[in-house]
Amino acid sequence: METQNESYTVTAVDLTHDGLGVVRLEDGYTVFVGGLLKGEKAVITVTERRKSYGFGSITELLERSPFRVAPRCVHFETCGGCDLMHMDYDVQLAFKKYRLETTLKRAGMENIPVGDMIGMVNPYHYRNKIEIKFAQGEKGLEAGFFRAKSHELVNLQECYIMPKRIFDLIVLLKNVGNELGIKAFDPASGTGVLKSAVLRESGKTKAISLLLQLANDNLPSPELLVQKLRAKTPELASVATTVTQDESTLSQDRIKILYGTETILDSIGNLDFEIGFRSFFQTNILQTEHLYQKALEYAGLTGKERIIDAYCGIGTIGLFAASKAYKVFGIEVIKSAIQDARKNAERNQIKNAFFEVGEAEEVIGKWLKFKFDVLFVDPPRKGCDPKFLEAVIGMKIPKVVYVSCDPATLVRDLKILTDGGYAVQEITPVDMFPQTIHVESVSLLTLKNA
Repeated sequence: METQNESYTVTAVDLTHDGLGVVRLEDGYTVFVGGLLKGEKAVITVTERRKSYGFGSITELLERSPFRVAPRCVHFETCGGCDLMHMDYDVQLAFKKYRLETTLKRAGMENIPVGDMIGMVNPYHYRNKIEIKFAQGEKGLEAGFFRAKSHELVNLQECYIMPKRIFDLIVLLKNVGNELGIKAFDPASGTGVLKSAVLRESGKTKAISLLLQLANDNLPSPELLVQKLRAKTPELASVATTVTQDESTLSQDRIKILYGTETILDSIGNLDFEIGFRSFFQTNILQTEHLYQKALEYAGLTGKERIIDAYCGIGTIGLFAASKAYKVFGIEVIKSAIQDARKNAERNQIKNAFFEVGEAEEVIGKWLKFKFDVLFVDPPRKGCDPKFLEAVIGMKIPKVVYVSCDPATLVRDLKILTDGGYAVQEITPVDMFPQTIHVESVSLLTLKNA
C-alpha cells in the first residue's frame, strides 16, 4: 500500500470545484493536487492521506497544459487570494460554467439551460474593497492575506486584484506605521494594537476610505498618522478606527472618525450610493452592472410590477429596478443597511421604494395576503432560509430572479423552489471574481401554472 510522502507519476483527469487537479493512483486512490490543470502529467508527492482520498503537491511538471499561463503575481503559490491565476482567462470562464453545470447535474437538474459566462475585458485590479490583515515582522509591520487554510500571513509585495492606489496606500500605511511606532496586535502575547484594515475605492470619484480595526484604544499619534497618509494620498477621503473583536461587516462596535466623512460616493449605472465603512456593496462595479442588467432582463418589467427585493443590503438591486416598476419593497436584517437604503433612495429621488428591517422569512410572512409580481433575492453564501422559500412558494409570486454567489446553495434552493411549483428557465453565470474559484450567477424562475 502507498504511504504518505511517496512520489507518483500521474495525469490529472479533472478539476475539483476549488480548482485542484484530480488524479488517481494505480490502485484507484484519488489525490487532489494544487496547481495541476486537467490533462497535465506530473510527478507528485502525497502530502496527506485520508481514508478515501488524499492531497498532494507537484514535485515536477512533466507535460504542461496548453491553457497554463505564468501567474502574474509572485505570491500565487503562497497567498490564499487567487486560485486560478495559472489558468488562461477564457478557460477560467469555461471552468466556472462547467462547475455550475456539474453541480446542477448532481442534483438531477442537468436540463436547465446555462448561458455563457459574462467575463471581464481586463480581469485584474477589479476589487473596490480590500480587507487586509497585519502581523509584526522582524522589520516592522507586515500586511497581506492569510495563506490558504491557515492564519499565516503573506506579506504582500504586489497584488493584481486590488486597485493600484489601494496597494500603494497599504505600503504607505506600513511605512508610516513603522515610523510612528505602531505595532500589529499579537493575540498570543496580547501586545500591539493594529489588527486589520478595510480599504475601499470609489469607481466614480476615486475617493478612498480607510477603516483601521484595533485591539485596543492605544493607537499612537492618530492625527499625525492621518496627516502623513493624506500627504502622499490625496484621494484619501475618510479615515476611521474601531476597537473590535468582530472584524466583519456585522460588527456593531463604534466607529471613530479621524478624518473626513462616514461615507464615500459610488455608482451603479446612473444611480449614486453612499457607502459606509461596513456597508455591503458589490466589490466589482463593472460586473455588477452586467449582473443587474441581466436580472432586469429576466424580470421583464413593464412599470406595473410590485417587487420584493429580499436580502437587499443597501438597496442596490431594488433601486436599480425602481424606475421600471410600480413599487419596490426591500427587506434586510441589518438595520444600518436599511438606513443606507433609505438614504440612497432619497439621494436618487426614488419615491416608490420602501425598506423594512428584519429577517426575510419573518417580514415576508407579514405580506402573505398581498400580491407581488417579481421577487429579487440575493442571499449570502449560505443561501435562503427554508422558511423564506416556503413563504415564497405559498405566495405564488409569478417570477423569481435569484442572484447567487455559491453554486451549491443555489442548486439546493432551486430544488426546493422547483418542488414547490416553479420552473427554472435559465441561469447566467457572471464572473465577479476573476482569478478565483468563486462563481456568481443570476437565475430566472417562473411559476409552472402561471
